[in-house]
Amino acid sequence: MMYTKHEKNGILYYTSPLFDRYEIPHMFAARFGGVSKGVFCSLNISQNRKNLYGDCDSPENIRENIRRALKIIERDESTAAMMKQIHSDLVCVAHSTCKEVFDSKIDFQECDGLLSMKGEGRIDTVCVKTADCVPVLLYDIKNDMICGIHAGWRGTVSNICGNAVKIIRKINSDAEIIAAIGPCIQSCCYEVDDKVYGAAMYTSDMLKIDRNLTDSCFAERYFSENGQKYKASLSGLNRIFLEHAGVKKENISESEMCTCCFKDECECLENVFFSHRASAGHSGTQMSAISLRI
Repeated sequence: MMYTKHEKNGILYYTSPLFDRYEIPHMFAARFGGVSKGVFCSLNISQNRKNLYGDCDSPENIRENIRRALKIIERDESTAAMMKQIHSDLVCVAHSTCKEVFDSKIDFQECDGLLSMKGEGRIDTVCVKTADCVPVLLYDIKNDMICGIHAGWRGTVSNICGNAVKIIRKINSDAEIIAAIGPCIQSCCYEVDDKVYGAAMYTSDMLKIDRNLTDSCFAERYFSENGQKYKASLSGLNRIFLEHAGVKKENISESEMCTCCFKDECECLENVFFSHRASAGHSGTQMSAISLRI
């Protein structure tokens, strides 16, 4: 599905047509429009990424970038939450805002999925950091509940998306969930080995998913001097696991943009997104966010 491109206050971002149809505030931000410099140029929100000299971006830059990005969806750091992502299948209810974290110097919650629900607290927005991994946004349109998911390959093959759907349905038995899978590294650029392929097939078997379906996410394969290699679609795997968890096919939108190689003629042919692979590990991370409908 083609995502819709927007630009506001110098920030380039994309939205899912499916979520737009339901008037859900959300965004998948690109790397432009912030205050960071060097390899973090410019809308970086990572506190841990390092440049070639081992230096991280400043907390002041990161906080300003978060503030600018949230302003796009008319939210601010006093009601938004973010994670300390750990490549797990852990999904938690959000309890600390970005403002509280920055003001008190405490750390963000350690997990890879954050939930919030209308009427249950002060947090109305959850944010995800990525630089090739898959950002997945979920919205329960019957009960106004949101979830932001960071799905790297470990989280993906651990079925974090299915886990999030299960938790939402445990809280709201009548949940009707829609999903937006954001820009991530696509199979054109994502080479993996037997470890990743085997883990995906193991999860597929445990969930009793047709092996052919999961195998199709590793369609291109070849031998190298380092053994068997595959071109993998993490986006496709997360879609399969969402459908298996009961999210209707028509309720899932999936971006086709690759964070590693996608360029835009309007952006002077620069890479639109931060990419861990494209930068050999020296880059910032972009933000995806979803908010409760007012």
